[in-house]
Amino acid sequence: MIHIFNPDTDYALASNMENYTPPVSVLAIKRSLALLPALFADKGDAILMPPDTPETLIAETPFVNLVSDKDMQIILPKDLPIYIIQHPGERIRPWGWNKTLRKWLRGLDTPNLLLPTEEELNTLRSLSHRRLTIPFLLNMGDMRNEEISIPKEFTSLEEAMEFWMEHADVYFKAPWSSSGRGILFTKDLEKRHIEPWLRGIIRAQGSVMGEIAYARKLDFATEWECRDGRAMFVGVSTFVTSERGKYKSNVVLPQENIVAYVLQNIKVYDNGNNLSDIIERQRLLLENYVAPFYEGPLGIDMLVTKDGNVNPCVEINLRNTMGRVAVDIQHRIMSEEASETEVKFLTRLTRGGIFSPMHLLSTLRDIESN
Repeated sequence: MIHIFNPDTDYALASNMENYTPPVSVLAIKRSLALLPALFADKGDAILMPPDTPETLIAETPFVNLVSDKDMQIILPKDLPIYIIQHPGERIRPWGWNKTLRKWLRGLDTPNLLLPTEEELNTLRSLSHRRLTIPFLLNMGDMRNEEISIPKEFTSLEEAMEFWMEHADVYFKAPWSSSGRGILFTKDLEKRHIEPWLRGIIRAQGSVMGEIAYARKLDFATEWECRDGRAMFVGVSTFVTSERGKYKSNVVLPQENIVAYVLQNIKVYDNGNNLSDIIERQRLLLENYVAPFYEGPLGIDMLVTKDGNVNPCVEINLRNTMGRVAVDIQHRIMSEEASETEVKFLTRLTRGGIFSPMHLLSTLRDIESN
């Protein structure tokens, strides 16, 4: 398996261009965490580095010891054609697919067999639009508590502003964005702050999503893998966000601990709050709306309101997620295939049961210095 960490994938999907250039801040994350897949990849896998990666940077990264321990290969872009020839049958696993990534890989003489088609990417982009939450919630039926409302999509500034004036505290979301970016929480904001933001999103992406804000006490997600038209449940993740929806960190613990913690926060006997039933309904909906057209990882973000009710679909991410990374790290820690060195490394990295990409490099350096 050839892994690629491209956290700019949602931005590239939004642009729908083959030559998209992400913001400088995102490029910095992409370069500094290029070896992030080493945390969850299998022994013998490979990681393709971003363009213009200095070989000195690879030698200096704190991930190198883990890469060596797992017998992984780091591939510079110029060496990808040779690697593919030497490893027939390898598959490419990016953080997420988009047209920019496909064009770059084609420029490296990657066989079309290893890349999605133009039609598949157009379908992926359509499915990645945040409006997919609407049919998901509508078809939850009795799996949706009456407290949970259906999001709305607005193509006009006037309608969006009316929604805000009616409900006051709302989340406006760009159709394509990630990790809490592209989200505007209107609490404590005035019209002069909200209107320009909405106008810009509608002009750039064609519409904006509006959701009533819930006082929430827990953010969590279900992690899935789609393959051959089926949706396979991988696990539950819990994560921390800021009040305005920016992602901060994930919890890394055994699944039974995470599920128990989630259930402690839910009024489990109220309508629409049976977690097992919700997960089964999610599986059926994924196999109807998503799995026939998409292969790879995805996560369904959820929340528990202050009243203990579950919102079973806040958004759907058709790509890898930090929640999936957290689940996979725990799996590696418990795996019989993991070496003692790998287990020790991952355990120290997630000391206290917290995985924070924002503090990952400083944590890795602390591990090395000790």
